[in-house]
Amino acid sequence: MVTLDELEQRLYPSDGSDPTSDESCHVYHHSILQLRNNTNSTAQLLRAIDVGKQAIGILFKTCPESRTMHWARLAGYAASTVAKRSKYFCEPVSVHVIRDINCLLSHWEPSISTQNVTLDQSDCLKNWMLSVFCDARTCPDPSVRVLMLRFLAFYWHYVELDTKAALRIVSGVILNYEALDEETLLPTDRQGEPGLLYPLMFLLEGLGRHGYLDHMCQAAITQVRRLIPGPETRCLATMVQRARRSAERIKAMYMMFDVKAPYVLESLTGVVKFFEVLVTSQSMVHAYESPGLIKLASDSLVDMISTILEIGPILQLESATGYADLLGMVNKTLECLALRGDSPKSVWVKVLQDHSHVFPRFTRQTQAMGLSIHFLSAYAGAKEASWAEEMEEVPTKYLDSLTQDIMTEPVRLLTSGMTVDHSTIITLLLTSITPFDPFTRMPLCHGSFKRLPRLKRQIREWKNRKHCEMEEE
Repeated sequence: MVTLDELEQRLYPSDGSDPTSDESCHVYHHSILQLRNNTNSTAQLLRAIDVGKQAIGILFKTCPESRTMHWARLAGYAASTVAKRSKYFCEPVSVHVIRDINCLLSHWEPSISTQNVTLDQSDCLKNWMLSVFCDARTCPDPSVRVLMLRFLAFYWHYVELDTKAALRIVSGVILNYEALDEETLLPTDRQGEPGLLYPLMFLLEGLGRHGYLDHMCQAAITQVRRLIPGPETRCLATMVQRARRSAERIKAMYMMFDVKAPYVLESLTGVVKFFEVLVTSQSMVHAYESPGLIKLASDSLVDMISTILEIGPILQLESATGYADLLGMVNKTLECLALRGDSPKSVWVKVLQDHSHVFPRFTRQTQAMGLSIHFLSAYAGAKEASWAEEMEEVPTKYLDSLTQDIMTEPVRLLTSGMTVDHSTIITLLLTSITPFDPFTRMPLCHGSFKRLPRLKRQIREWKNRKHCEMEEE
């Protein structure tokens, strides 16, 4: 077998000349043989991956799709080798190897041709990748575990996962959600290297389509009902907030001249699409309509729209078509939310209830650019007036002491005696590392609040009476 030293010499001749296509092809095939050599050390395995990657880069310099496809193929070989070494030789997981394998897949996407991409479908590879992603004992570093999102999306595109494997992926998402920060959840970073946004979206859409997210979402709904947010609820809350923060991060980079308009438009479009997948997909929509989560979703959506409109005039000057397409994506998301109807639990109705007073500003901003977000414009005039009028008529005891919104599930804080809505409690528990009573600063925990069923009944009767009066008018 040709040694790694000899392969590197062929790839980088001492006279400084470029290797021929035949030499690059020879190096590529022998790098795969080196990957299959179980006697190689981890350092030699890393060298084999690097040599193979460089050879592919030279061989397909002018054909990006073929280069990406062969890098993905090399990633499959490398992962299969590492999985076997882990199973049969009890070799510990190497962070560097995992990074290199996922780096090979950085430009892969589902639209890439499947020609010549074959994956090891053995339980050995499947168990290894699931163990790395889902087991903190196998891979203690969460920033490395989340990198496996890309390999999991790649694997699932070619190999159908069984129910047990899919549910383990869901448990891995719940385990690793905190490592998905606003930098990670971008389509690409500022250097143009792909992030984890699209692999995560691909997985969530696939898991949701087959019903594998149902258990997580039902657990979140139950936790919210019991006022005990668990990891499932926190995972859903964190992802929807990450979408908002990613949009703010993109805006900050653009205002600091760190990135150009095409990057901003592509990234914001990806973030809006990610938000749409979260709150409108059939599997997750009911979870995001739970108290607390519905407020985080509606607040995040309005904040994202505000961010997009604030940098609109500058973006439009650089790419009028691209910015119009971005607002088209916002319209599409609002349309998907509005299709949920006028259910009092829908995110769209929550947006109307909490944020209709900012619609006139949004309408003025879009009209100044010759554009429109028609789902907001239709409510801009009447909603602002009716919102102010309605709030004047509400009895004070029906209002949340913190947000001044009409309550639906009143709860008394035992640490202060103040009354707030169920959703306010959930929001406090989800958005604070150490939740506290906002009125006394005393710690909040399960048992430090009491439901008020009589007041809830009074509020419901008052709402029904107001509704009847409006119908008579």
